[in-house]
Amino acid sequence: MSQEFEKQHEDDHFLDHVVVRHPNGQSDKFTIPADEGATLRIGRELDNEVVLLDPRASRYHAELRRTATGIEIKDLHSANGTLIGTTRLEPETWTDLAAGQMAQIAETRLFWEKAASAQSTVAMSPAQKQAAAAASAAPAVVVPPPPAAPAQRPAIAPWMIGLAVALLLLLAIGAFLLFSGRGGQGVADGNTVVEGQPVVTQTADNNLALQTPSGGPTDTPTPSGPQLAIPVVEVVSAQVQPILLGALPSTDKALLLVKVRVQNVGNAPFVISTDDFSVRSRDGKTTLSEAGGTTSEDGLKRLGAIDRFNNLNLTPGGSVPESLIFEVEPKTYDFELVFEPDDLAPIVLGLGTIRAGDELALALGTPVAEETEEAVAAAAASTATPTLEPTPTATRPPVIPAPQVVPKSALVGTIAYAVFNGNDYDLYMGQADGSGTKFFRAGASQPAFSPDGSRIAFHSWKGDSRGLVTMDVSGANGALISNFIEDQLPTWMADGEDIIYLSRRSGGRQSQLFMANGSTELAEATLIGEGEYPAVNAQGKLVFKGWGTTAYGLRTATSKMEDLQTVTNVDEDTAPALSPNGEQIVFMSRREGNWEIYIVNADGSGLQRLTNDPAEDGLPTWSPDGNAIAFVSNRGGPWAVWAMTPDGSGQRQLFTMEGSPDGQVGTDTFASRGWAEERISWTK
Repeated sequence: MSQEFEKQHEDDHFLDHVVVRHPNGQSDKFTIPADEGATLRIGRELDNEVVLLDPRASRYHAELRRTATGIEIKDLHSANGTLIGTTRLEPETWTDLAAGQMAQIAETRLFWEKAASAQSTVAMSPAQKQAAAAASAAPAVVVPPPPAAPAQRPAIAPWMIGLAVALLLLLAIGAFLLFSGRGGQGVADGNTVVEGQPVVTQTADNNLALQTPSGGPTDTPTPSGPQLAIPVVEVVSAQVQPILLGALPSTDKALLLVKVRVQNVGNAPFVISTDDFSVRSRDGKTTLSEAGGTTSEDGLKRLGAIDRFNNLNLTPGGSVPESLIFEVEPKTYDFELVFEPDDLAPIVLGLGTIRAGDELALALGTPVAEETEEAVAAAAASTATPTLEPTPTATRPPVIPAPQVVPKSALVGTIAYAVFNGNDYDLYMGQADGSGTKFFRAGASQPAFSPDGSRIAFHSWKGDSRGLVTMDVSGANGALISNFIEDQLPTWMADGEDIIYLSRRSGGRQSQLFMANGSTELAEATLIGEGEYPAVNAQGKLVFKGWGTTAYGLRTATSKMEDLQTVTNVDEDTAPALSPNGEQIVFMSRREGNWEIYIVNADGSGLQRLTNDPAEDGLPTWSPDGNAIAFVSNRGGPWAVWAMTPDGSGQRQLFTMEGSPDGQVGTDTFASRGWAEERISWTK
């Protein structure tokens, strides 16, 4: 190892980095040179200093540059551009990039992370700096003094050497068998006692050895018998709105907004996209393709057209809304809506008479023009023209069993979730039946409802209340429980009085679990042990992600960290949630290369993957009655809250989120680590 490399490794704790989040969820960290004017080139080619895995990134996409006061970024005439927030950068123009500010390169995100020694809200003393540098440095090589001349020893017989070799071989084979049974990682499982760690016990039938950290569970087997995808489309609403051209509305065309819900009542999946829809007049003279693809994201939000999916795999029992946009002339139509998914027969639904001219005039506040006799006659002739009847609602053949769906009785109550706004998070609440969402609080994330649903705890990013906050769901009776920004992921105890939370406030940045009163300002906290992502169920059982002395994988315990049990042995497993009856744990994991949702019995047996989608699925939580699991996903495009049965069936979208749950607040990764340390919470 060269002296230059050793010096770089030693100083890494005090160097700035650029953190790159690839589309597949992988993150990489690259050192930013300390010299003013030094640059890092970014792109797909291997000769870049920062190599991207994004196929939509250009070969040489952008550059970062160190300045006297900070960092700048420049786009290199890339095909898909470089964005900071929603602002697209001008090519070949240096633009300031603030610490922690996210830059978007195609599907890749990156940000400037200041040196770890400069990030903390806990000041580091010179002694701590020296200790941190020493801890990150490569261990020194100790050269022992020359041994003294050995005393004269009797000669060793050849048979004794052979016996020693045989014993060594037997010991090596035994060690190999011991560690290979654990994936070679020496985890504190079974009834093994590791010095300085608590005893982790497990039952004899938990099949932990069969969980294979490098592999994963098999998919749920395909049911026998005929496999049919049966789409059902329901028109929810249809209305006409004016097209605004700057401050003035267009008088030549209007927008026809159609909202539908698509269900799969068959037992095989099918793919749905927004461009599978079109409208046509019943006389066959007019056919219009879906036109929302040319509308900006902000424009779609203003129109309320946020449910738009592309190449979404709709599973049996699944259900999603769709927001459709068509440009129409201001006249009267007798329209039909056509849905033509690949490899399936088209579905035709009657929209009836659409008086676009009258609706546009009313929307603009102008008198409704009298229709000419010719127009009235043309509309009457169109209506009288014999045409095929719209496609009737699909019926399931008797030989096709009905798919399992989320029971309506489970889809009650409120789900709290957080959305990254570019700087920090905003907290929202959505109705589990999909009837609507509402804004709750700015600068807040990681929500957790109290057991009776009357109070909510969350992580606050606001400058005047940074840390952990609890309050009534009405917004009254707020209390700042802790003012450390590194304290996060609060979860209520079963009595609704105390909370358990994760903290990395210590100078050594250990992941520790604390307990404190959930209503006392700056409550005194008690350390209960090491771990991450705690969650408690109605019986007071604690599940968490192991860390440090509690090894890795998912663990269960009492609130005092007693009766510690191993559930899984894969470090990628996180965001666990216990079922209300305490028998099952649902969690998210990247154990198979993509964020998916899994379920396992509380004793570690019965591991099963519930989702299987190229999109990101995560942050699972249980319905209050335990008959459904909600989760977030960006399948099909927009981030949304979904629900499914506990066996993974009937996956349906409940409501679309106002943005992504993934974001980096500031530069301190001990306080903000993106969506894998976010949470959603469901109450009655």
